[in-house]
Amino acid sequence: MSLDREDSVRAFESAVEACDPEQLVARGKDDVVGPLAGRTTYGLALGKAALKMARGAGPVARGVIVTNADDGLGVPSGWHVMIAAHPEPDARSVAAGEAVIDLIAGAAKDDLVIAMISGGASSLVEWPAPGVTLDELRARVAACMASGAEIHAINRLRGELSALKAGKLARLCEAPIATLAISDVYDDDLAVIGSGPTIANRPGDRAAVIAPMRLFAESFERAYCGKHAFGGYIFNRYEQLEPPLTGSVDDAVRGLDRSVLDFQTVRIRYGEPTVEVPADHGEGGRAQQLALALARELRLIRSSYAFVAGSDGIDGPAPARRSAPAGAFVDHESWDKIAAAGIDPEDALARCDAGTALDAIGALVVTGPTGINHGDVMLVG
Repeated sequence: MSLDREDSVRAFESAVEACDPEQLVARGKDDVVGPLAGRTTYGLALGKAALKMARGAGPVARGVIVTNADDGLGVPSGWHVMIAAHPEPDARSVAAGEAVIDLIAGAAKDDLVIAMISGGASSLVEWPAPGVTLDELRARVAACMASGAEIHAINRLRGELSALKAGKLARLCEAPIATLAISDVYDDDLAVIGSGPTIANRPGDRAAVIAPMRLFAESFERAYCGKHAFGGYIFNRYEQLEPPLTGSVDDAVRGLDRSVLDFQTVRIRYGEPTVEVPADHGEGGRAQQLALALARELRLIRSSYAFVAGSDGIDGPAPARRSAPAGAFVDHESWDKIAAAGIDPEDALARCDAGTALDAIGALVVTGPTGINHGDVMLVG
């Protein structure tokens, strides 16, 4: 493993630790709950960070956790864990939606619901709107995602098709709701994070983003740049964290000025670049797609490299016959190595089969689920 790859992975792991949802909730919940403290408390924890968020909240009279994988570490008293589907809802997501509705309906006006929302909640918890079937909802959302639409458009559509999202869940509740959100949305819009099931602008409700999307990238930057410091000083090869990636993977690559892709500069960005997925697509995810596109750009620049990974540790749908990667590490030789392995890298890009191409040269980075979700981080050096 190259030094730069090892340092990138270590910085990623350090950023995961720095963004621990349990600590974020434990530190932030009192400020968000504010004058609602002291009431009988019901809990909702939804999304990829749900288990850790619930631990940060502590015991509740009754609570529902819905996430994509159980880490087996247990939860405080009162909480019930449900495992549902991501990135597309299924019958488990509908069962979770029913459980969430039942909990909300059981909270009286003098109680409190503390709702903790993180990325992934949109598919993990679902109850289709009247007249909409689950199959229709899945098909329409999948088509929107495959078109390369950005998250705001995708979650607006989810809000139209769901009986829970876009504040509809909150409207089923008599009790006030305090929402703590961990953002996977570049502008940290509460109405977009997890499709905003509890954001309805109701009098008495309280809500805050307790961890912005950029927190992970900031933590990654500190860890990586600190590792590369010499004699206590960090040289001018490091720039401030750049604005989030909000367009397509192609836009992200076009936005790189070749003049800075040399040994004097390291660039770190964050976000969720979009990908238009063809019908005959292969295996991969947006981080892998971006890594492969960067490999093409780096092949003529000596000693250059790139690391791209999803903070949740799972980039795209799970592959059929190998572990799901967080992303990939590539350098100026990766593109030609893929070709030498008998895979056409241009075709892999066109078919969104980056995972197959990168796996062939050992470029994939596997971390396992991290229990957080703050979008993707990209380092080019």
